[in-house]
Amino acid sequence: MPKKTTMSDIAAKLGISTVTVSKALSGQKGVSEEMRQKIIALAEKTGYQKSFGVKQSENYKIGVLIGSRYLGNIDSFYGHMYQIFSVKAAKVGAFTMLEVLSVEDEENLVYPKIIGDGNVDAIVIMGTLSEKYLAMLDEKLETPTFYMDFTDRQHKKDSVISGSFYGAHLLTNYLIDKGHRDIGYVGTLLATPSITDRYLGYTRALMEHGIKVNDAWVLNDRDENNQVLDIEKNVKWPKGKIPTAFVCNCDLTASRFIGYLKNKGIRVPEDVSVVGYDDFVFANNTDVGITTYKVDMDEMAKRILKKILKNLRGEQYRRGVSIVDGYLIERDSVRSI
Repeated sequence: MPKKTTMSDIAAKLGISTVTVSKALSGQKGVSEEMRQKIIALAEKTGYQKSFGVKQSENYKIGVLIGSRYLGNIDSFYGHMYQIFSVKAAKVGAFTMLEVLSVEDEENLVYPKIIGDGNVDAIVIMGTLSEKYLAMLDEKLETPTFYMDFTDRQHKKDSVISGSFYGAHLLTNYLIDKGHRDIGYVGTLLATPSITDRYLGYTRALMEHGIKVNDAWVLNDRDENNQVLDIEKNVKWPKGKIPTAFVCNCDLTASRFIGYLKNKGIRVPEDVSVVGYDDFVFANNTDVGITTYKVDMDEMAKRILKKILKNLRGEQYRRGVSIVDGYLIERDSVRSI
């Protein structure tokens, strides 16, 4: 049986990207009429048939952009997320290319060097970047762009996020069910969308039980620009009465906060209970296992890849934000009171 012609075959013969072929065959903008006619003519000549709902290898190149501040540790959350995404992309014939954006390049609005227009067919940004940098990309970048683990109302890109609001709501209710009513939160509000969403889930749970938020118990874990996570530098320890439990915005914060409490002579969970979010490696890097909310990175990678492929193939799909639920992981950092 002769090999079926793919969009990659047409792109290779004309010396163009598969994205251009996809746009031309699906009637999208961004292709000159002359080039569109060449693509259509070659597709007809070679017997190209568009398939619907059938997986096929198109040899797409997908660029992934991650801020360097998220990759400070070799076992970083986003490093692991990239590995999962890369493996899944390879299984459908797509090649991934990672570019790490330095703090300086982000501040100075330096355009991505490796994954600029024409080098890849699609771009995935893992972890939020500054509003100014996202706006610069939005203005200059013509390549289809997707967000993973964050969303931004200004740019309205297809995004896949974890259920931050509901996860923190579940964790806070878990603490309340364990008898806690004096509950604090650790995370710098507005530093990232996920930190803020998790704070809102925490506040809703308190409100539903008639508990008021004590602003003195909402502690920063990083600077407002989300550059460096530094508990010692940013936490302003409350005077007087302290909470019996804290909801931390992520496991890395939780693990470092437990160390911070230990240095103050406060034991977890005997004196204070702590919960995290992510269920990543940091949950096992402390003297006590951290109760947390597991992020389903595998499902997140599946969904963003599905959006990318449908976009590049010119197929219809549900655009916008997709929320992936997780679930509670109970360990030893919480006690009943």
